[in-house]
Amino acid sequence: MSHHDKLLEAFESYKAENEKFQGKAIKASAARARKALQEIAGSCKERRKEITAEKESREGPGAGMSQDAARKAHIRK
Repeated sequence: MSHHDKLLEAFESYKAENEKFQGKAIKASAARARKALQEIAGSCKERRKEITAEKESREGPGAGMSQDAARKAHIRK
C-alpha cells in the first residue's frame, strides 16, 4: 500500500472516530482519532519524501531551485 493510500485510509478512520467522539461522546474514540492523526502525520512525511524524489528524478538534481538556494547549496559543497 502506498503512502498516499495510507494517508487517505487514516483520514477516513480519523473522520469516523472523530464523529463518534464529538457526536456520541465515546471516550475511546478520542484515542483512536489521535492515533489516526499520528498515522496521518507519518504518512505525510513519507509522501513528501516520495514526491521530492519523484520530482528530482524527472527534472534532475538542482532543477527548479531558486537562485538563492542554488548558491547556498554550492557554497556548502
